[in-house]
Amino acid sequence: LLISAVLCFSMLCLFVVLAMAAISELRLVKNRYGGLSLVYEGRAYKLKRTGKEKKYWLCSKDKQGCKAVICTNLEVTTVIHQNDHIETCPVDEHLAYKMEKKAILKKRSAEETTPIPTIYEQEASAASADPSTACQFPVFKRVRATMYINRAKSFSKL
Repeated sequence: LLISAVLCFSMLCLFVVLAMAAISELRLVKNRYGGLSLVYEGRAYKLKRTGKEKKYWLCSKDKQGCKAVICTNLEVTTVIHQNDHIETCPVDEHLAYKMEKKAILKKRSAEETTPIPTIYEQEASAASADPSTACQFPVFKRVRATMYINRAKSFSKL
């Protein structure tokens, strides 16, 4: 019993370490406007400008007063410089996952003729297979309108 408890605890510690490692990686994710956002340490950044050697990213919560800037190399593989965020700037460790899933739902609803609720159910059931992200899948109520709007864009107006 003691061995199984130690093994279980060590597996939990390994999961926490791996989850923390995944949070600090740089990920480019399609945003709701069709462009790319950088997700790093649970926060989203939008591209401010591209220099000769660096890309400058501004925190997406700039309208709420956060002036944090992050500088990366042109390939967006390493962080060169980073400013601090304000205290009220939220951190969401599953932000990249949520943004990716929303982009997939929007893309499928625009390209396929399958009913919107069926597309959502298929993606939700595929996501629920992984216990670490099952609770993070967007709720249908929050993505329903977006999916229907994207579906309507694919049809020509009369």
